[in-house]
Amino acid sequence: MRAIRTGLVVGYGFIVMFISTAIKGVYQVYFTSLVDHYAVSIETMALVGGFFGLAQGIYSALVGKLCDRCGAGHVLLSGMLAAACAFLLFSSSNNFMTFVLGFLLLAAYAVAALTFVPVSILIDRYVIPERRQFAYVLTTNGIAAGLMILSPLWIYLDGFISWPMLCAILAGVFACLAIVPALLNWMEGIRVPEKVIVQPANISSKSKPKPVSPNITAPLPRYWYLDRRFVLSALAFSGCGTSMIFIDVHYVPTIQEILSQNETANLFTGTSLSLLGLAEAVGSVLIGYLVAKKVSLPLLLCLLYIVRCITLMALALWPEPMMVPLFGIFFGITYMGTVIIISRLAGSIFGYRYKGFIFGAFFLIHQISGLLTAWLGGLLRVYCGSYFPVICFVAIWMALSAAASLLLSMLKKNDSSDNGGRYQVKYE
Repeated sequence: MRAIRTGLVVGYGFIVMFISTAIKGVYQVYFTSLVDHYAVSIETMALVGGFFGLAQGIYSALVGKLCDRCGAGHVLLSGMLAAACAFLLFSSSNNFMTFVLGFLLLAAYAVAALTFVPVSILIDRYVIPERRQFAYVLTTNGIAAGLMILSPLWIYLDGFISWPMLCAILAGVFACLAIVPALLNWMEGIRVPEKVIVQPANISSKSKPKPVSPNITAPLPRYWYLDRRFVLSALAFSGCGTSMIFIDVHYVPTIQEILSQNETANLFTGTSLSLLGLAEAVGSVLIGYLVAKKVSLPLLLCLLYIVRCITLMALALWPEPMMVPLFGIFFGITYMGTVIIISRLAGSIFGYRYKGFIFGAFFLIHQISGLLTAWLGGLLRVYCGSYFPVICFVAIWMALSAAASLLLSMLKKNDSSDNGGRYQVKYE
């Protein structure tokens, strides 16, 4: 029964992650077309993408709180409905302000409600501790599958289907996924009763359950946002937001610039995104294996950012067509690892009781850095006339995040004796 329940949770989480990539994927691939469709400048459209990331971060904190209080199932359902409404709005209006409002209010909430925070909470609640890490790795591969399968599809459809028509189709897809009654019944059927098991008086002390770790039951500190572990983790995770927004907003135009819009541009772009998704799937399994082996999470996070930094600088210094697929491979290996690591750290700093809220707060910082990257990247592209300074800017941010991760690792060693054992919590 547990295996069936775990399979259902993983399968549903994978589907949710997979379809959620469509929300940002169509914006990413249709970026140049949207600039012409709404008759706005490149920096304006990039800034919209940045504010989208900021809104997603704000919603992530809200989503984490809702997951802690109402359960992840209701949040996931609301995300499907929000996505359906957003795409329906895009298909029915060609007004730029309507697009901005729908993108920031509905689509941003949908992404927050269909990705890492609620799916992580869903797994923590319904999957036994021994299988959580493996389950989380499998579900996050839904995003990798979305990059491999859906991104080339959007690139192909960009030349055949208009933006309003594509949005109408996606609105129907999300609406269908939102009203499937079997999913709702399943979510209710596997809900675990939240009861405290009372030990009978006649049972020997040897068989009494072990006391719950103080890290799980301790109240959230009043000034939790000033905790050094939270600050350094948030700074480290900001690099993930910067690189993710680079991929979502600036990567496709960067490739088009490198390839000079030649006949193979679409082929290389689709191949690079597919390889990035494939490498992401392989990398997430590898990172999940390393996390299960209890390696130092901050040091592993530092290594991932160093790899990203080197990959970005290689693309900036050697902007050749063959660097495009290589970038997708090496960057993709690290793509989901940062999220997996921060997800574990979010539960270990103040306890899993507050994981949803803390993970959401991390995502707020994650998306603020994304906003700055989208905005400053657009400005650098316009005023410098090239994406070279944009790539360098992101590479420098990766180096700073690597430094924050290294400091977090040093802090872990220094504070292990007086932090209540929070960093020594078993990553389940």
